[in-house]
Amino acid sequence: MPEHQATYRILYRDIDSMGVLYYGRYLALFEMGRVEWLRTEGCRYRDLEQEQQIILPVRHAECDYRTPLKYDDIALIHTWIEAWTGTTLKFSHRIECAETGRICALGTVELACVAKSSHRPTRLPEILNEVLMRVVPQKRLRKRLKQK
Repeated sequence: MPEHQATYRILYRDIDSMGVLYYGRYLALFEMGRVEWLRTEGCRYRDLEQEQQIILPVRHAECDYRTPLKYDDIALIHTWIEAWTGTTLKFSHRIECAETGRICALGTVELACVAKSSHRPTRLPEILNEVLMRVVPQKRLRKRLKQK
């Protein structure tokens, strides 16, 4: 499964009073990973909004916090597609500390495909389906289809 990596240096604004990355910022790092995953695969989120007239709101998010990131650490955000249906995408994320290699957080985020004008569920656009078919191994696709 293609996994993409983005980096982010933890800024002072990101830490809480305990000196570690504020827990809600992990979800922002997940978002950064998803946006960069799409961009790398040739499907910019901005184009999905403007040209395809869809938005991808978060439907469900989970985060398992392992070890904290601190000010000035560099976070490595690993992102890959876990699963999808005709109207949803599920991304998985792993955040590591670049300096130590330790896993700091694991998580998943499920996005719904929604028409921008009506905010009603809609099918994933063809451009996104093409990306998924190109980057997700056929073995994985067969497994996903059998689970339905």
